[in-house]
Amino acid sequence: MRSVSDLSRRRTIATFAIGAIAAGLVGLAVGLPLALTHRQDFPFERRYGDFAVSAVSRVLGGNAANPVANDRNAIDAGRVAYTGSCAVCHGAKGDGRGMFGPSTYPDATDLTAATVKEKTDAQLFWIVRSGLAFTAMPAFGDQYKDRQIWEMVAYIRHLQQGSASELSIPQPTAAQLAIADASGDRLARGAAVYFAQGCHLCHGPAGDAPGDLSIRRRPDTEVVRTGADRGMPAYGRDQISDAELDDLQAYLVQLATASTSRD
Repeated sequence: MRSVSDLSRRRTIATFAIGAIAAGLVGLAVGLPLALTHRQDFPFERRYGDFAVSAVSRVLGGNAANPVANDRNAIDAGRVAYTGSCAVCHGAKGDGRGMFGPSTYPDATDLTAATVKEKTDAQLFWIVRSGLAFTAMPAFGDQYKDRQIWEMVAYIRHLQQGSASELSIPQPTAAQLAIADASGDRLARGAAVYFAQGCHLCHGPAGDAPGDLSIRRRPDTEVVRTGADRGMPAYGRDQISDAELDDLQAYLVQLATASTSRD
């Protein structure tokens, strides 16, 4: 038979274990919500974060060379894709000073910093393709083909060298944004899709982006579904439904007509 002291000891251990588990659960219940308010770095947090990203991207990214590293046309295409999908956070110059870059936590990475320059093309490719959890960095593997991501990496390298020419995309005015209304008529609904999906980030709020990003002819909705060679991502039905695409088509035709008349 167990002694009274042995039973008492076991009860004490069990009580302590239950208490520790309960305290841990309470800590999680309180601590996790408070973690959402975390906006300042703990000591060495940034260094650890970069170490973790570097280690994971080195292991999972492999050591493949960029197949379009010195292709001028590929770099130009990468500039278009970067402007539409990356500049809003990382900035047109890659300095992390985009529209939303400084306001996220952690803030958008300065792509011209030494820690980024030290990463291989394969690491940057993996980061762009896969994204990073617990940061504002999304995964673009579903939006862009692998070749297009390599083009973006090639353009980032040119930004780091200070030799890349940036695209200046007009910013939407309050009046232009006011046109968008998901519950309005066809053109208003199309405008809502246009701005919500970030089309204006590449093509400009009125289709008035520079060069061949300008909307000057009747748009082909098939390009929206399949993407294009110059950095245009593909939008599946989970992002833009057929009905929304029909509304978007009407709005794009209006932009194209207005753009042509301006010429």
